[in-house]
Amino acid sequence: VEHVPIIVGLRRGAVNTGKWEDSYGTKLFLALERNGNALGFSSAERDKFIAKEHLPIFNGTQEYCLWLGCMGAYDPQGREIIAAFARVMQHLGTTFGVLQKEKCTGDPARRLGNDLIFQQLAEANLETLKQSKTKKIVSICPHCVRTISTDYREHGQAPPIEHHTEFLARHANALPKSNGENIVYHDPCYLGRYRNVYDEPRAVLSLSGQVIDPPRSRERSFCCGAGGGLAFLGEEQGERVSHNRARELAATGAGTVAAACPFCNTMLRDALPAVSPSPPKLLDVAQIVAASLPAKNEKIGRASCRER
Repeated sequence: VEHVPIIVGLRRGAVNTGKWEDSYGTKLFLALERNGNALGFSSAERDKFIAKEHLPIFNGTQEYCLWLGCMGAYDPQGREIIAAFARVMQHLGTTFGVLQKEKCTGDPARRLGNDLIFQQLAEANLETLKQSKTKKIVSICPHCVRTISTDYREHGQAPPIEHHTEFLARHANALPKSNGENIVYHDPCYLGRYRNVYDEPRAVLSLSGQVIDPPRSRERSFCCGAGGGLAFLGEEQGERVSHNRARELAATGAGTVAAACPFCNTMLRDALPAVSPSPPKLLDVAQIVAASLPAKNEKIGRASCRER
């Protein structure tokens, strides 16, 4: 029995009949309606980030549209991941740009059963992508990838989208190598179970160190606790899912925990210090790759990596 569709269906019924009682979920729905992002920030904050990082605006001539997502545009750690990945793309000589305007994909609304808000966000984003003449999208967020590639089919056809670890794996031959410490990789649910992407992140990480797996990995990986919209709901009862997973990752003895999802990053960032007196570093795959690139003040020899 697939329990996830049943849970989403029950939530949809609660939303449609006005019996939704979670105040955190209600705040999320209002933030999506009023601000167009799950964190409730003004879009001006996204504009400031783009200007600060000198991210190019997508104008239809670049190869990729880099989808920021809510976490990449507004969360401090998510922004660091975007900056790192943008630097890697520049090193590879891949042309890209970010959309002038972008709304939440609607993933949390979809998982929490609010199909009306999801539809509004999906239709707005599909129109933006159409008007911008986007041909290919890359994103740091498996939730965004899943929603745009699969859920948007109900409302239109989105351009092809891939996760940044898939992009990095294709360009692995042009990425720098380094002999680092052991790295334990946490499989995100929406990248592994839902997209069947397991080898690509590990192949990229192997360029920077010895990759090890926790006891529960790949198809049997354990959730960080953020999926299904839970990142935006109230406190859990009993042991937190994120603490359970963080304890398992820390127990491997690896010096670095590698994540490939900004939501996993958020959950584990708080959980690791809570379960370990000397927690391992927590980095996204893109940050680990970027750390091996030449310093910004060094001349970067760009490989010809443009896809055809």
